[in-house]
Amino acid sequence: MERKELETLVGVHQAEIYRYLRYLGAPRPAAEDLIQETFLAAYAASAPAASAGTPACGAWLRGIARNKFLMFCRHERSERSHVQSAGLERAEAVWASEFLREGDGFDYLEALRGCFSRLGNRHQTILREFYEGRKSREQLAADFELSDDGVKSMLRRLREALGSCVRKSLGLEGA
Repeated sequence: MERKELETLVGVHQAEIYRYLRYLGAPRPAAEDLIQETFLAAYAASAPAASAGTPACGAWLRGIARNKFLMFCRHERSERSHVQSAGLERAEAVWASEFLREGDGFDYLEALRGCFSRLGNRHQTILREFYEGRKSREQLAADFELSDDGVKSMLRRLREALGSCVRKSLGLEGA
């Protein structure tokens, strides 16, 4: 594989592979490392450049990424990263049928961004601090003068509202 072919492969599939690894449960820094390892393995295997934009190539790269993720989990041996192969197979099936139904999954991301922007500032802040800032429910409860159960309920309601909004935005009302 030539350098230009690798650049094309990375350009076409990098975002999808990153989202896939995060969907499987890879922490953000690990997902970033695993993407690099995935493309290095693809480069070493000399994948044909002509297939860079095909669904088969995406599936092949997801297979490499899944194996890299499993190796990462074995190495870490952490309870949080413990994954069973049946779960990975279900994740692949959901990923292929839902997120890649007509494209590369960016429609979901754009819908989520739009729905998130319609939330109030307080709700946006709570979600950001929980998911990006990795604050615990107890920390959020103290910061926002709520009970631990109140934060738990709020996060559940916000996830449900965002999911409903995304489905509505994508025309998946019955989904």
